[in-house]
Amino acid sequence: MCSSKTVWICLLLAVFGMSLPALAIPSRLSSQNGQGSPTDLTDVDGWDLVGRSIPIKLTASGKVITMSRQVICANAGDRQPGGYCGTGEYLYLFQIQSTSTDVPINIGNLAGFTPETDGVYNYGVMICNDPSGGNENNDMELCTEDPNNQVQGIGITFKQTAKNSVQFTIPSFPDFPAGIEPEEGQGLTLFVITQQGSTSPLPLPYPSVGD
Repeated sequence: MCSSKTVWICLLLAVFGMSLPALAIPSRLSSQNGQGSPTDLTDVDGWDLVGRSIPIKLTASGKVITMSRQVICANAGDRQPGGYCGTGEYLYLFQIQSTSTDVPINIGNLAGFTPETDGVYNYGVMICNDPSGGNENNDMELCTEDPNNQVQGIGITFKQTAKNSVQFTIPSFPDFPAGIEPEEGQGLTLFVITQQGSTSPLPLPYPSVGD
């Protein structure tokens, strides 16, 4: 409640709060993670670290989702022969399908996570960047086919719940089309990037999903 000393501050907050639009969830194009196509797997070898998992069903508090995962190096060509990313920068993909609403997706065990680095968001939705001329495409990883730009209308929210934990809340899941290639999968694809640093890129932690 506003006191006589803070009423003007409260009024200003109310006015600006009503006029500011809701922040859109950040997105990232799959081509930003490296190039690759079914006919040329040369570049894929440089960033694909842990291939996509089979879909698994998760349930909690009456909510049901089906999820696949993948781990890649955020920088193309960064995958090392020992099975890790040389810069210590890891990108985790979580592709989800569900008919439930208002679903919280809790991701924990994140080593070296900060929401933003030099103006670049380290979380959001991965959008498929399919072949459209030249070599600026990547259809060899989990991503969301979004030809009708539905992602920004969902109203996805994000918050960091602890130092190594985050939560995405999904109001509803549109029926996204399947990817052009099987590697893209089908569904809403969330990503989280962590930075362990090049001096300590190992061990590779595997984020938890759920409570």
